[in-house]
Amino acid sequence: MTHPEQVLAFDRTLAAPPARLFDVLTEGRHLQAWFCDWAVSEPRAGGRLTLEWTRPGRSGLPFQATWTGFEPPLACAYEGGHAGYPPRSAADSSGYAGRVEFRLDPKGAVGGACRLRVTHTLPARPDYEPIAEQYRAAWPRALARLADYLAPRV
Repeated sequence: MTHPEQVLAFDRTLAAPPARLFDVLTEGRHLQAWFCDWAVSEPRAGGRLTLEWTRPGRSGLPFQATWTGFEPPLACAYEGGHAGYPPRSAADSSGYAGRVEFRLDPKGAVGGACRLRVTHTLPARPDYEPIAEQYRAAWPRALARLADYLAPRV
């Protein structure tokens, strides 16, 4: 049985070739420079991903995920959450924050840049609507930090 989903999508052109951008999206040392405050990543299909945010207003719980898709240097995806999120389903009571997929398109930009599409898929249920609203606001800010992190330094 499939459950209804809502998909949030964000596009950004970034100043990096696909291999560099893929590393920045999947390696812990890079993730904690632009995305979160602390990260550990096993960048491979089935690898673990742990992210933590320490800023005010955050849950304080580590975000635990698994790399569910891994196709260097053009696509990757993770899925996970923590106890602060609603359960995925009646059969799976673990807190679920959805599935995040990154797709890189080297042909979608010019001059060594790369087009990035982020899709964040969540259950389409009333208890997820506040979470979807938070992510609608948070992803553009995260992608702006990513662009700044990748920007050439002079």
